[in-house]
Amino acid sequence: MNKAVIVIWTAIAICRLAAAKEFVPFVIPAAAHPDSVIAYPYRPIDGEIRLSAREGHFYDGQGQPVRLWGVNLSFGANFPTHADAKVVAGRLAAAGVNAVRLHHMDSANWPRGIWDPNTGQNIYPEALDRLGFFIDQLASHGIYVNMNLHVGRKHSVHLGLPDSKQDMDKKVTIFTPALIDAQKDYARQLLGYENPYRHMRFADDPAVAMVEITNEDSLFMWDAAESLPNLPAYYAEILQGQYNDWLQKRYETTEKLRQVWSAGSEPLGANLLINGELKKSPAEGLPEGWFLEQHAGARANLAWIRWQEQEGLALEPVQISTAGWHLQFNQRQFPVKQGRAYTLVFEAAAAESRSIRVNIGQGHPPWRGLGFYQQITLSESWRKYPLCFTIPEDDENARLNFEFGDQMGPVYLRSIVLCPGASYELDAAESLEAGTVQIYSWSESQQRLTDRMIFYADTEKRFFDGMRSFLRNELGCQALVTGTIVFGPLGLYAQSDMDFIDAHSYWQHPHFPSQPWDPENWLIEQTAMTDHAEQAILWGLALSKLSGKPFTVTEYNHPAPLDSQAECVPIVASFGAGQDWDGIWIYSYSHSQDWTRNCLSNFFDIDSNPAKWGFMRAGAALFRDGGIPVLPVGKREIPSDLSQLATIQQKYKDSFLFVLQGPVLSLLENRAELSAEGQTQVLPPATGRDSVFSWDTNSAGKGIYQAKGKTSWVGVGHAGQFSEDTAPLIRLDQPEFAALTVTALDNQPLNLSSKILITACGRCENTDMTFRADRRTVGRDWGLGPVRIETVTGILKVPVGTGKGYALHPDGTIAGEVPLENGILRLEGKYKTMWYFLDRHNP
Repeated sequence: MNKAVIVIWTAIAICRLAAAKEFVPFVIPAAAHPDSVIAYPYRPIDGEIRLSAREGHFYDGQGQPVRLWGVNLSFGANFPTHADAKVVAGRLAAAGVNAVRLHHMDSANWPRGIWDPNTGQNIYPEALDRLGFFIDQLASHGIYVNMNLHVGRKHSVHLGLPDSKQDMDKKVTIFTPALIDAQKDYARQLLGYENPYRHMRFADDPAVAMVEITNEDSLFMWDAAESLPNLPAYYAEILQGQYNDWLQKRYETTEKLRQVWSAGSEPLGANLLINGELKKSPAEGLPEGWFLEQHAGARANLAWIRWQEQEGLALEPVQISTAGWHLQFNQRQFPVKQGRAYTLVFEAAAAESRSIRVNIGQGHPPWRGLGFYQQITLSESWRKYPLCFTIPEDDENARLNFEFGDQMGPVYLRSIVLCPGASYELDAAESLEAGTVQIYSWSESQQRLTDRMIFYADTEKRFFDGMRSFLRNELGCQALVTGTIVFGPLGLYAQSDMDFIDAHSYWQHPHFPSQPWDPENWLIEQTAMTDHAEQAILWGLALSKLSGKPFTVTEYNHPAPLDSQAECVPIVASFGAGQDWDGIWIYSYSHSQDWTRNCLSNFFDIDSNPAKWGFMRAGAALFRDGGIPVLPVGKREIPSDLSQLATIQQKYKDSFLFVLQGPVLSLLENRAELSAEGQTQVLPPATGRDSVFSWDTNSAGKGIYQAKGKTSWVGVGHAGQFSEDTAPLIRLDQPEFAALTVTALDNQPLNLSSKILITACGRCENTDMTFRADRRTVGRDWGLGPVRIETVTGILKVPVGTGKGYALHPDGTIAGEVPLENGILRLEGKYKTMWYFLDRHNP
């Protein structure tokens, strides 16, 4: 891009972590100030601006394209008092928010949720009244509502059904008739409510622009491969019955099924593994040819033992984590061939019942799975496990992996054999006519596996299409409907007839080594996404789009207390604009009704976090107003042959994967298989001053991300990298890492704009926040208010012309003038702000 278009360049100063003296209080008030110079203008929502979806985007009733820039509200935050509702809606609108997602309403009884606290069965009247008034206030401030239906409600408990053993009844909600009926009943109660403040049902209100059927719920979701084979009998029998019905329509007879599923059987070959007997290596203390991998603080010991009268190798966890792969026992460097059948046989036991995961994957970066992944539940007795599978691609350096890092208790292994060849015969008890064909088998041909995955996809699509039809045709709901987020290519197929496609992602989500959501024992890896372009979560989001459908990201965050959390809003807003996404919601504005707190309270809430909330007004200019231009993108369509998608789903487990070449995304064959019309360009190959986007990392691993448009500029990263990429136009002072945006608030080119907001922030912490030595946790020591920001020091070249520069108070009003010296605006710690304002109307 020509420098005449972007005439603002920024100097971000460097400071080392020790420079805590540059932290200053920056508490953004709970109420919008009427004299704020940066408040976003809004228009109330009425019938003329009801959202519609066509040609892959959202439009209002006047045919104008609309992008949604939003936040989530969770649990009790969905039900503010009438007085608070006005204040919250006003503050959201002033920051440029035009959409909220009402999330986790169904997850608790009043006052944290929507259910009657006395019975837990019916919707509580006061919850509906407050919700109705809040929606009226949001609408009057130009804010659309995305209303979530099933999020946390475990309907099985309230219906007296057997325990599903699934968190929030996920997965079983998709195929269990009683649970589907319960979801419909809740939708009737909620969407059928006549809002006295809007004089219409929620189902008819143009402000209720979207409805989401169920949150993060899919037969292809993260834990599905582990949990679906181990469902409680009540749910397993329902699913197996539906599977046999599906197979009968496809194959008609057991004999036809046997012929197809047994294809590919072949005699067994030689063992591909070294030392399958697990004999000890005298030199290394490990079995020769085998490796023990330990990650994220997880630790294990190995010992040769005698258990149940058999010799074996004990894998004994000493410190576990939340992920099984944090402890791995594996062997690498053996070849596998595409389409070839293989048999893995091993003997295993445990001191007490526990599970492990066994998989075949790449023994080299990017460590992708190679189509085989199995959860095994071990007992105290030795048992032989014969597993047959087909490999979907060639690899000269494959890896057999046993994962055991998320549970205490030793695992005992002996006699491991992996060889080419397999027998794929049906079990003697399996009959299509009798309805006894099992969904899972130890011995599965490629076609058997493919059929199961297509069955899951058809089952999931039938559920979502049926729920959408119910909402539209039976309830008369006029809102746009989505099902859930995309879980890989078959998940995308299941969502393909929804009104829009959705996805979620988090960078460095906290993990909990001992138990889920332990407030004392948690960890966040202090890693900036800016420094790891090849691992950025944005690529997977970009690959979830579907041609002809609007695309949204309704949950996104870089959680506190990451040192780099200020990168969150500028990067996702600018990247989403370049990808032409249609909506972005940061998770979450608040989980409670404590609207006046002045400090960080948890990982996700942004209402009192200036490193996130302080960038929302800039984000509105970047994304909602299109401050960053749209890149040319290819198309993605669903192929008519679902076996193609099943192959990809099997290969990549539950997501689209990719490789990076430098800063440029290069898609693998999953991209080519999904679209014959060309590839999606996520980032162009150009880097440096004249490119729209650039993302570079130096030899020391320090990165810089930039996005440029006529009306906006984004820079995130290390000060030294800013210097290398834009020299000689910047000077370096502090801090070491920062995010900075320059946005025209009047949507004019920066060199013509009369209202320009500069937002700059380094780290963000509470007063007396106490990090452990590695800065990966604060435990319960979150500190107190006021919340503080690390100020940015440097210089900024401003457009030629008259005007004045100002530092702003946290309420958006003018704190004082910042002198402009020869076209240079100096950002300095003495101004105690993250907001600077250029007013070119004021000579």
